[in-house]
Amino acid sequence: MNTKGTLLVVDDTPANLKLLVDILTADGYRVLPANSGELALAAVAARPPELVLLDIRMPGLDGFEVYRRLRARAESCDIPIIFISAFGESAERVEGLKLGAVDFIAKPFQREELLARVQTHLELRRLRVRFEQQASDLRLANEQLQIELAERKRAEESLRKKNAELEASLVRVKLLSGLLPICAGCKKIRDDKGYWNQVESYVQMHSEATFTHGYCPDCLKNWRKTAL
Repeated sequence: MNTKGTLLVVDDTPANLKLLVDILTADGYRVLPANSGELALAAVAARPPELVLLDIRMPGLDGFEVYRRLRARAESCDIPIIFISAFGESAERVEGLKLGAVDFIAKPFQREELLARVQTHLELRRLRVRFEQQASDLRLANEQLQIELAERKRAEESLRKKNAELEASLVRVKLLSGLLPICAGCKKIRDDKGYWNQVESYVQMHSEATFTHGYCPDCLKNWRKTAL
C-alpha cells in the first residue's frame, strides 16, 4: 500500500500515543508506535523511519538520551527528529535545540499544526537526500571523466611518440648518407649486409625514388658510332 511516508512515534502515555497514531494514519502515513525509549531504538534498528516524533519526558530512557543514541548510530544519524513536549516547557525546548532537534510539537496536539510540521520536515529531508544523491552522482561522473581524460591524454602521448618514431624511421630510410662502397668497374653498391646491388636497386630500397631510362649525350654518341 502506498503511503505518504513511514514515521516513528514515541510516547509513554497511551492516550497521547493513540492520538498521534490516529491523526497521522488518517492522513496517509505509515506509523510505527513505541511506548518507551528502548522500544524506539529497537524499531529504528529494525527499520529506520523517515522521521521520528519523540516525547521528551519518559521513564527509563528519556527523549534526550534516545536522541543521543539515535544520532550515534549510522542508520539513524540523519533522521529528522521532532521533540514532543508540554506547552510552556521552554527549558526543554532550548535543550532540544542544542542537541539538534529539527522542531517541537506541543501538547495538547493541534491536528493541523502536527500535520503541517510533519509534512514540512519530511519534504526537507527528501530534498536533502535528493541533493546529496545528485551531488554524489555528479562527483562520481566527474571522477570518471577525469579518468577518461587521463587515459585519453596517455593514449594521445603514446600515439605522438609512435608517430615521431615512425617519421624518424622514414627519414632514416629515405636518406642516403654516409660512405657508399661502389665498385670501380661495374659501379655496383655494397649494402650493409655485404651484398652488391645495382645502383637502381640500392637506391629504390633506401628511398622513394623511381627510375626512367635513357642515354646521356656521351653514351648516345658512342651508341650511334657503334651502330654505324
